[in-house]
Order: sequence, then C-alpha cells, then structure tokens
Amino acid sequence: MVLSADPNTLKPGTASRGGIGGSGDLEEMIVSIVMPAYRLAGRIEESIRRVEEVASSLGLPYEIIVIDDGSDDGTYTGIQRASDGSRVRGYRLERNSGKGAALRFGFSKSRGQIVVFFDADLDISPRQIKLLVETLMDSGADMVVTSKWHPDSATDASLTRTILSKGFYMLAKVLLGLKVSDTQTGAKAFRRKVLEDVLCLVKTSRYAFDVELITAAYARGYRAVEVPALWRISLRKRFSVREILVMLEDLIRIAWRHRVKNLYRRGKCEGGDAKGTLA
Repeated sequence: MVLSADPNTLKPGTASRGGIGGSGDLEEMIVSIVMPAYRLAGRIEESIRRVEEVASSLGLPYEIIVIDDGSDDGTYTGIQRASDGSRVRGYRLERNSGKGAALRFGFSKSRGQIVVFFDADLDISPRQIKLLVETLMDSGADMVVTSKWHPDSATDASLTRTILSKGFYMLAKVLLGLKVSDTQTGAKAFRRKVLEDVLCLVKTSRYAFDVELITAAYARGYRAVEVPALWRISLRKRFSVREILVMLEDLIRIAWRHRVKNLYRRGKCEGGDAKGTLA
C-alpha cells in the first residue's frame, strides 16, 4: 500500500502509533543515518558535515554511519578525518561490493529505531533527511521513499536520464507490481523492524538493490509513504550499455524470486555480511 504525504501538513516532533519503535518514548529514539560512499575524495568531509548539521536539528539523538565501498582514492581518509568514533563513525569495505553491500554493513553497525539510507554524494539535499524522519513519525507508515517524479519534486534531468529512469520504473511496475513512482532515489527512511525483517532477503547489491528492498518490504505487508524531493536534484550521469543490461538482468532475477519462488513472503535469513574496517 502506498500513502501520499503532504510535507506542508507534517508536525515535527510527534510520533504516531506510540512512537517509531512502539515504546512511545521519544527520548529513547535514535536516528541512524547510513551513508554509502564511493570515490568521493575531496567531497566526503563536506558531505558528512552537511548531513550532521541537519541531523543535529532533528531534536533526537542520532548517529551517522559512513561506509566507503572499497574506493581507490582518498575517500576513506576523508571519512577518518570526519569521524569522531561516537556520533559519526566510518567503515571501509575491503573491496568494491556495491551500494547494497555498503548499506547492509552500515545497518549492521546501527542501533536506531529510525534508519535513514542516504547517498553520500549529496545529489539530494541533506535537508531531505528531516522531511523523511518527520514523515515516518507522523504518517504511521513503515517506510518513506523520496520520489524524484513526485509532482512537487524539484528534479532537473536530462532527456536520456528521464527516459531511462521512467522506463526502468515502468518495467519494475509490470514485473513486480510496485505502486511507488520511484525506487532509485538515494533518500529513504525505515522503521528498524522493516530492515531487520527483509534486508537479509535482498540478494542484489548494486543498482537494483533499492527496487528489491522495496519489493521485499511490500511482499511482507509493510506500508510506504512517498514524499517529494523539495530541493533540486540534478540528474546528468550517463549509464553504459553494460550497466543497463545488468540492471535489466537484476530486475528479471528479482521478478523470478518474487513471482515464482515467492522468496520475500516465505523466505528466511541466511547470515553473511561484508567485512569492513572501522575508521
């Protein structure tokens, strides 16, 4: 089920259903912001600073977990400089394993009742984090998805990126029955129980990770709210033919697991995490 959220009607600092974790005690609530990073040398420290600035305005305890996905530049060095070992912690995967692997590892190191997955390249303004957290607390939904194609989104995309993005979505909708209008924007928030229940069932680690995660959550009965990207998103990155073919292959595999094997509804976890180094 997909709900729509009007960001103008949200009331910061309130929680539905007795609080995000079910206890009703906001003082015990922690927001975990998990940021995958790859080849962001020269930018990652500023990214962390800007995210922490927003996190500190939430009025809730928070932690920021940054995972370098095996970058071959100075990304990890920048993460080390920005980490304080407490509120901001950094890790490095031993090899490039994909955004999904980085997010899985980051989640395993988190402790928040609210978990935000937020891309470290800051294609999306960090101010979106506050909208995600407040919507999750107010709406009663289990996850909040940023949609760059929401009518109120400030999206600036090239024609090629628009065609690819909307084409991918239409194919995912046909194959998987998804109701959200966008799965790929790197700004989402979840109740912890959702990720504890479904993340182990997600087999994809690269581009199609997000669509598989949302498919698995839907299959297990969780509800989503879509919110617009209220601050400008610029989409200019080009994809190679090989990358597009891999996306399509992953999408077909997800459809097989969902439609034929019924994995997400009936599946059970089988352990195994990527290895990482603490900053």
